[in-house]
Amino acid sequence: MDSLVRHLLAQSPLDPDREHLLARAARSGDRASRDELVRESLRLVALRACSLGLRDDALDDAVQSGALGLIAAVDRFDPDRGCRLATYAWPWITAAIRVPVPAETPTDAFDIPAADAIEPSEDLKPALAHLPLRLADVIRLRYRLGEPAGPPRTRKEVAQRLGLTVGQVRADEVRAMAHLRERLASVGHRAPRVGADPL
Repeated sequence: MDSLVRHLLAQSPLDPDREHLLARAARSGDRASRDELVRESLRLVALRACSLGLRDDALDDAVQSGALGLIAAVDRFDPDRGCRLATYAWPWITAAIRVPVPAETPTDAFDIPAADAIEPSEDLKPALAHLPLRLADVIRLRYRLGEPAGPPRTRKEVAQRLGLTVGQVRADEVRAMAHLRERLASVGHRAPRVGADPL
């Protein structure tokens, strides 16, 4: 298992009071609180990816993609509605993770719950400015950045729009997502709390 995934799984769940405080501050525009809430909740992404039985590269890819779903959920989470972030974010994370499909299903397909359209955060856009143009275009098209909310496009659709092969789109996406991986790898270490709730 990847060291980042092990680290995320070793994190303890965010205390409910701390979660509520950070979420309320984030909703009022506090960027630092929003970023901390995302960092402290990345364990949910690792838990969901592992619960799907993913391993090795598939697990790493799932954590990277699931992080986008988490960010989208955090940006829409209202702590005053009486729901924990874990409950609210779970379907967003699930929808963002590309789940392996049966052999008879086209290889560019993935499992996206119909009720959970993905709308990645606008805050991802500045990060794309540092990517080569083609990689940035792949991510923009794949995750519909700057477009109305909707499920991620298949790699086949992206390939057709950009005049690339599905393999090229897959490779470009992996390269682009490596930048997100580097950001996730910088998550600060903190000791787990004893007897914490598993979620």
